Amino acid sequence: MAQEEVIKNSQGSQLDPETEMAAIVSESRDIAANNTVKNHIIASITLGLVPVPLFDLAALTAVQMNMLRSLSGHYGVPFDDSDTKSLVTALVGGSLPVLGVLGLSSFAKLIPGVGSLLGSASLSISAGAVTYAVGQVFIMHFEAGGTFEDFEPKQARAFFEREFAAGKAFVQTIREELKAAKSNKPDETEPPSP
Repeated sequence: MAQEEVIKNSQGSQLDPETEMAAIVSESRDIAANNTVKNHIIASITLGLVPVPLFDLAALTAVQMNMLRSLSGHYGVPFDDSDTKSLVTALVGGSLPVLGVLGLSSFAKLIPGVGSLLGSASLSISAGAVTYAVGQVFIMHFEAGGTFEDFEPKQARAFFEREFAAGKAFVQTIREELKAAKSNKPDETEPPSP
């Protein structure tokens, strides 16, 4: 019976075909979810560079809502804009250091010149890290079978703060990837060489 044949994985242990298929589906779902988060991190980094104070924070909220809408569709979880926005606000707002960094970075843009540059750079990194952390919190919650209705921001806060710290390093990696991709792209203003 070929269909019941046991398959060996790379570690030498044996898996039946159904278990192996479930592992592959789970891994591809994780990859797709993390790609969704990564795309929204890139948008958050870009929005952090917008020189208009407070607009950047409103746009960041919109990016995070879009990310959560995509993730909820990915996991088959019903999505409601108003309920979800209050959950994210409670999650991020409960972490005073994170909220303080975002607010101060945005308001620093009011100072002409150096303040605008420093505020934009700081908010760019922080916005990407917050988006990363929010994405990871909800991926973990959805993977565990959770929904927006049973999400408890207070219980997720410690995980959010750890992921925020990890998100800063992840954002730096993305920024380096984007710089490398930009430097490898041929300049479109130069005519092609014969």
